[in-house]
Amino acid sequence: MSFTFNENANILWVDFLANGVRLANENEQLKLLENAVHTGITHLIIDAKVPFGQTTYPSNYGYHISSWSDDRFIMWEDRDFLDEFLTKAKKYDVKVLANMDVFSEGTTASKDGIAYDKEDWKVTFYNDAVSSESNAAEYKDADTIFVNPIHPKVEAHELNILKEICMYDLDGVVVDRCRYPNVYGDFNELSRKGFERYIGETIENWPEDIFTINEEKAIEFGKLFPKWTEWRANNIKTFVTKARAIVKDHVPLFADYVGSWYPLYYSEGVNWGSESFKPNLAWTSDTYHVSGLAEQLDFLMTGCYYYEVTKEEADKNGRPDYWYSVEGAADISLDVVNGSIPFVASLFLKNYQGDPEQFRKAIRMCKEKSAGVMLFDTVYVEEYNWWDILKEELK
Repeated sequence: MSFTFNENANILWVDFLANGVRLANENEQLKLLENAVHTGITHLIIDAKVPFGQTTYPSNYGYHISSWSDDRFIMWEDRDFLDEFLTKAKKYDVKVLANMDVFSEGTTASKDGIAYDKEDWKVTFYNDAVSSESNAAEYKDADTIFVNPIHPKVEAHELNILKEICMYDLDGVVVDRCRYPNVYGDFNELSRKGFERYIGETIENWPEDIFTINEEKAIEFGKLFPKWTEWRANNIKTFVTKARAIVKDHVPLFADYVGSWYPLYYSEGVNWGSESFKPNLAWTSDTYHVSGLAEQLDFLMTGCYYYEVTKEEADKNGRPDYWYSVEGAADISLDVVNGSIPFVASLFLKNYQGDPEQFRKAIRMCKEKSAGVMLFDTVYVEEYNWWDILKEELK
């Protein structure tokens, strides 16, 4: 039941929201598997729970993908995508991992998702701690609604779904959106009391002692912000630790997908680095490293989501820093993980639309710098007809 992560992995992500209608045709599922194996893909990641909270299998806890009010995925009614795909995949030499979008539970576009039935689960944003207007979205006008990671019922809900996913014959489980929506959440009373317990004192000025927003709408860190970021990251680490225990009882591999922009990752409230990595940034406490969660994973994928491949290109194109490039993002990922686990540099294929040569360069850089490459997403491989490129670069 156990195997170590293949450190020359070619991983292809299959986002259900983008591919689910096409893959409702079971011949398309077979076609995907055949193309993947033919081009050298070693791992496929398929969605078990999508960014708006719906599951692609029948769940006792979540809402099935066919329940969407706009009938977008009605063709999946009474069907189990995980079972269908995994049954077919057994005949192919490829590992299949299931992705779970963790703390995202609704969509503003159609008001679907469990967050609309469990209003007290929703994230409360900074301004809402004062003005009480909230939709709990990831950012202004975003579709994705987030729930509070430390709400006991939220944690129980997500872990129950994870247990269901682990009952399938999978090679691994990936968690995504296992984080806060952004720096503005969560600021409800549950979070305030939890943070006060963590620091052992009552907050004098709430929420201003965490941060304030100036006239230019920029954040100015308050005296408690470094401990706040540590506390938030520890909350995510606590969940990931519990999730790991569940996964590793049933499934060989456990992984996380995060953004590579570590110097700005206080916004997401996750320390995806090693406990041995001690950052010295304006927003980190002296003990921030205790929140590092890398050691809980078998491998980590970091989104190196830049058109520029080299650090030289980033500098030439006026990027703010070297890590605004695939190479730089990989370098900072290596520093932060600090040799604790393998990491896989990950590409957003839409960045290279119309520029297949830059895409090739990006693949090569990922494979040179990391334990492989992760390609997001299958829909762009299909749209740009890039299967031949994958075969040439991955084989």
